Amino acid sequence: MKKVILIGIPPKEHVILAMDEFKGLKELGNECHTVVYTRNKWNATTLDRIYGVLINAINVLKMLYRVKPDILYLNSRVNSLGIVRDFISLLLFRFLYWGKLKIIIKSHGSDTSFMEGNSFYYKCIIAPFVSSQVDAYLMLSQEEKKNLLYYFPGLKGKVYVTYNIIDPSRSTKSDNFKKSNGLDENKFNFLFIGRMVRDKGVYSILKAIPYFDGRDDAMFTMVGSGEELENLKILATELNIEKYVKFTGYIDEIECDHFFANCDALVFPSLDEGFSMVLFKSISSGLPVITTRIRAAKDQLNEPENCLWVDGNSELSVAKALNAIYDNHELRNRMEVNNKHLGKKYSKESVCKNMDQVFGKILD
Repeated sequence: MKKVILIGIPPKEHVILAMDEFKGLKELGNECHTVVYTRNKWNATTLDRIYGVLINAINVLKMLYRVKPDILYLNSRVNSLGIVRDFISLLLFRFLYWGKLKIIIKSHGSDTSFMEGNSFYYKCIIAPFVSSQVDAYLMLSQEEKKNLLYYFPGLKGKVYVTYNIIDPSRSTKSDNFKKSNGLDENKFNFLFIGRMVRDKGVYSILKAIPYFDGRDDAMFTMVGSGEELENLKILATELNIEKYVKFTGYIDEIECDHFFANCDALVFPSLDEGFSMVLFKSISSGLPVITTRIRAAKDQLNEPENCLWVDGNSELSVAKALNAIYDNHELRNRMEVNNKHLGKKYSKESVCKNMDQVFGKILD
């Protein structure tokens, strides 16, 4: 059944992902339109946040009246700021839009800690209203689904687990790319991509290198920026491992994707992830993976078929995995085959087909 879908997309983060979903849903025969639906800057004042949410919601309302969709599909996030933005927006949509409309929200990561304690407004006002107005929530792991239902029991029967689209063809092998990014053909190239903050496990990676037996034949490329970047550079000097580590700083996503096809393994001991695009882009590219057993990784991956599990707070745990990946060529080959096969699960066709089934279900 053809559906008219208005898709709220962010202007910066996850734009490529949102547009892949737009194209995939359209290819299934739906009529799709887009509108910007975004979060405010993290350092905005309260008044600026409220103003930004109102302006954003009004722009969505204009598009609702213009295209008269069956479904409003919003990319958002379950956390204290995201849920307030969605609450205010839903209030405006429900009271100012008089057409028939189903609302679906996809959460790109979640943190339900804001529901803990004596949070009257969240528990007694925001959660019940959001639960009553949203027709389906798409979460990226079973753990996140479970947490959402615990704090939002009114969503029972409305929460589904989905995936993000991964297109491994966006990552290509290139000698020029390797040269321009310092990826030595004669070294074993470990890769980390992410924000340079403690929760990503970056300190454990650096502290593990002195315990990694193959360090003289390896290079650790650390891609990304963040508040701990300078401290990490200082730590590398203190540990006397500068010659094994390269910090690239921020690299645009399109360029960054090529690291997956040009490195030998991903080391990603993150402590807080939903459906990590870095992790699953690595999987789809066939990289051997070292990571933590959390959320979508726990749902989708198995050891040793796809990855080696580590404790993201323990450099000795990370070092043990580094040695195992480096020393065992057969293990790496098995992971490559298994991960490329698993990656087909995250194709545009597969993900959008499953999403479209959910959309059809709520319209029945």
